[in-house]
Amino acid sequence: ACRRRTWAGTFCVQGAYTGYVLPGPVAALAVLVLVSQTVPQLYGTILVLLLAYLVHFLPAALQGMESTLQQLNPNLEEAARSLGARSLRTFFQVTLPLVRGGFLSAWILVFIQCMKELPASLLLRPVGFDTLAVRIWLEASEELYQLAAPPALLIVVITIPVVLLLMRKDQT
Repeated sequence: ACRRRTWAGTFCVQGAYTGYVLPGPVAALAVLVLVSQTVPQLYGTILVLLLAYLVHFLPAALQGMESTLQQLNPNLEEAARSLGARSLRTFFQVTLPLVRGGFLSAWILVFIQCMKELPASLLLRPVGFDTLAVRIWLEASEELYQLAAPPALLIVVITIPVVLLLMRKDQT
């Protein structure tokens, strides 16, 4: 949608951005209502939680991916097509290698946001399934800070190498 402006592309991108505008609990409830009305068999599964994460954090990934695509010179794709490469081959051999780093960075940032997401996790988690953020919240709400510390430390331990990797990518 950032390379060729069409009404359909604009509509899809704007529709995707609505998930970021909604507060976490509202987005989680919207996903809950949608799933319970359309596919009630999925209610209480990890797929519902992943769908809520996708709805809520897809705009963050799209923003990073869109800026990466805007930096790509369209002449490179046109050159590949003028040499006889079909669209799919052009995408996999020209476009994707050039935007892979930006796309990966965008999804890494989404992963970090998902790790610390609490409202959607509390509302949509399957029975007996606790995310790190939920575990921290449960223990801290009972004032068991010594039990909340290990999952909090785990979030930090997982996040630091990812952030260092992103910083290293920026320097190259």
